[in-house]
Amino acid sequence: MKTLRSISLAAAALLPLALCATAQVTGKPDKPPKEEGGGGGYGGPGDTAPNGPSGSGTGDDTGPKGPAPAGPQPTGPQPTPYADGVNPFGTRGGPAGADQPGSGNDTPAPITPASRPRLESPNSWKLWWHYNRWAFLDDVPSLANSGGGGFYIGRGEKAQVSPLLRASRAQMQDIVQPALLQALATGGRPELEIYALQALAKLRSVVPDPELGGFADIVHRFLKSGNQEVAEKAILSLGVRGEVRFVPWLVSILEDSPEGRSLIGRQRVGLRFRAFAAYGLGLIGERTSSAETRVAIYDALVQALWLDRVEVQAACLTALGLTPMPIADEYVGQGELFAGKTRVDQVLELISFFDDAEQSYVARSQAPSALARLLVDAPDSLRGRAIYTLLVASGQHSKELREVQNAAVMALGSLGRSGGDPIDDQVLAHLERIAYKSSADRSTRFLAMTALAEVASRRGMGDEPFGAVEPTRKLFTQNLARSRGETQAWTALGLGILERNAPDRGELPAPSSGQALRKVFEKTRSSEVAGAIAIALGMLRDLESEQMLRERMIDSGEEFVRGYTALALGMIGSPASVTDLQRVLKESTMKPFVIENAAIALALLGDQGIGSWLFEILDGSSSPKIQASVASAVGWIKDPRPVAELCSRLLDPRKNETGRAWTAVAIGRICDEDPWPWNSRVSAGSQYDVWLPTLVEPQLQNGLLDLP
Repeated sequence: MKTLRSISLAAAALLPLALCATAQVTGKPDKPPKEEGGGGGYGGPGDTAPNGPSGSGTGDDTGPKGPAPAGPQPTGPQPTPYADGVNPFGTRGGPAGADQPGSGNDTPAPITPASRPRLESPNSWKLWWHYNRWAFLDDVPSLANSGGGGFYIGRGEKAQVSPLLRASRAQMQDIVQPALLQALATGGRPELEIYALQALAKLRSVVPDPELGGFADIVHRFLKSGNQEVAEKAILSLGVRGEVRFVPWLVSILEDSPEGRSLIGRQRVGLRFRAFAAYGLGLIGERTSSAETRVAIYDALVQALWLDRVEVQAACLTALGLTPMPIADEYVGQGELFAGKTRVDQVLELISFFDDAEQSYVARSQAPSALARLLVDAPDSLRGRAIYTLLVASGQHSKELREVQNAAVMALGSLGRSGGDPIDDQVLAHLERIAYKSSADRSTRFLAMTALAEVASRRGMGDEPFGAVEPTRKLFTQNLARSRGETQAWTALGLGILERNAPDRGELPAPSSGQALRKVFEKTRSSEVAGAIAIALGMLRDLESEQMLRERMIDSGEEFVRGYTALALGMIGSPASVTDLQRVLKESTMKPFVIENAAIALALLGDQGIGSWLFEILDGSSSPKIQASVASAVGWIKDPRPVAELCSRLLDPRKNETGRAWTAVAIGRICDEDPWPWNSRVSAGSQYDVWLPTLVEPQLQNGLLDLP
C-alpha cells in the first residue's frame, strides 16, 4: 500500500480541530468518586466485584453505584450476573421449576437456530459473522420488493423471481392478533410467553381490538411477571413496539422511580431491568420522528450514563447510538429544545465518556460502535475528532485492554474512507499495520482485516475516491495465498468485503479476486477456511463459483460448511440453486445451523414455494429440536399462506411448548414489516466479546442479541 502519514502528523493536523471541539457539554451530572470495588453490580470481569443481587429483580439493589477502577483481565470462570441462590427464571419467592430453561445453574441452554456458533477458538470469524451478517445481507435480497423486478447478482444479470407474498392486514388483524393474545392469556413456559409477546409487538400497523385489549394492556401484565426473564423481555418489547407513548414507562424503569417500581411490581428496579429499559428507549429513538421524544430519551440516557452501573452504562451507550440528535441546520425553528443537545454535543458526550479512564472498560467498549452510528451523516470535522480518539485508543502505545482496542478498530472500519484525506490515509495505514505488521492480539489483527476492507471500499475524497481499493486488493490476495488457518479465513472475508461494493464504484469485482478465492476453496480441507471463502464468494456474487459451491453443499458432511455454502448461493442470487437448496433444507431438519442458513438463502432468492411443505414437517414432528429449526425456517421464508395453520398450532395444547414457542417466532417473522430481525440493528458493529449479560449471554442465551 502507498506510504501514508504517521500518527504523529495526523495528531498535529487534528490539534486545532480537537481544541475547537472540546466545548463543555451541558447538563452532565457530577461523577461519583472513584471506588475500590463494587462498580459493576454483577460481579463482572476484572473491574467489578459482587456486591448484592442487583440483577435479581427482587428489589435488593443496594450496592454502590458509579464507575469502578480498571483491573486485569479475568482468567477464571465468569461469575453469574445473578445473586447466589437467585433463579432468574423461577417464580419470585418460590423454587425454580426443573423444566424451565437456564434455571440458574451451569447447564448451557440447548442449541437453537438463534444460538451463536459454539466453537473451540474464540477468534473464529464465525462469531463475527453471526453478529454482523445482517449488514452484509441487507442489500442482497428482494425481500423489501413486493414486485418481481429482480436484483443484481454478479456479472450484470438479473434474477427474475415471483412477486413476494406478504401477510395481509386482514390476516394480521383477524387471525394473528387474536391467536397471539389468546396464547398470552393462556400462558406457559417463559420462552412461549416471551416469543409470543415479541411477535405481538411486531404488529405495529394493526389496530388493537378493544374487546381483546391493546398492546399496553397486555404487556402491563407481563411487566409484573414473577418470572424475571419474562418481565425483562416485556420491558424490551415496549421498545420493539416502537410507540412514543411507552417512553415515560421506560424512563421511569430506567430511573428506578416510584412509577417504574409500580409498573414492574417490585420494591426496587433491578440492574437488568434498567438495562433493558435503556435498550428499549434506543429502539424507540431509532424509529421516532418526534423531536420532543428524542430529547426526552437523550436526557434520560445521558443522566443514567454517568450515574448508573456498568451494565446500564453500556446499554445507555448503545441506545444513544441508535438515537441520533439533529445536526445544527436540522433544528432551525425548534427554539431551545435542542440547546446543548445537538449531534455535536451527543458525540462529544460519548467521546468524553470513552476517554474517561476511571470508567469501566466493559462499558467504554460500547462507545465506539455508538459513535460510528452517530457519525454516518455528521460533518467531517466531527468525524475527524472521533477518528483521532479511536486511533489513539488502538495505537501501538495504547494501554487500553484488548476489548476496548477491538471496539475502536471496528469503529474505524465504519468511519474511514478510501483515501484523499490525510485522516483517512492514516486510518488505512493504521489498520494495515495492525492486520499484517503488528504483534497485536490475534482478535485485534483479524478485526483490523475486515475494518481495512470496509474503509478501502468506501468512497473517499479527491480525484481518486477509491484509490485504496487496488493496493488493498493486492495486500489481501498476497496474504490469502501464503497464510493458513484463521488468518487465511479472515483474509478471505476481507477480500469479499472489499469487492462487495464494486457496483457502487461503477465496476465489477476484480476477476483476480474471485480466481484467488476459488483456487483456495478447491484445495482447502479446513472447514474454517472453506466457510469463510464461501461467504466471500457470496459477497462477490461470483457466478463462476456457483457449481463448486453447490457440489460442496451437497457432498459435505460438515454442518458449518454446508450451512455457509448454502447461504453463499443465496447471496450470489442464481435461481438455478433453488432446487438444491430445497433438497438440503429437507435433509437437514435435525441440523439447526444448516436449515437456518438454507432458509435464509431461499429468502434471498425470493423463493416461498417450500413454505407449505415446511409447515407439514413442523406440524407432523414431535421433536422439539426439529420443531424449533423448521419453525425458524418457516419464518425466514415468510410465506403467509400457512399463517392460519400456524396460529392453530400455537394454540394447540397437545403440542409441546418449545415447538409452540418457535411457532410464535415464525408468526412474528412472517408478519414483521422489517426484512431482518429488529436486534440486527444493534448487533452489527457491536463489541460482542465482553461480559455484558443483558447484551450477549452465550450460556443462558437470555441477552438482547440472543433473542431469535
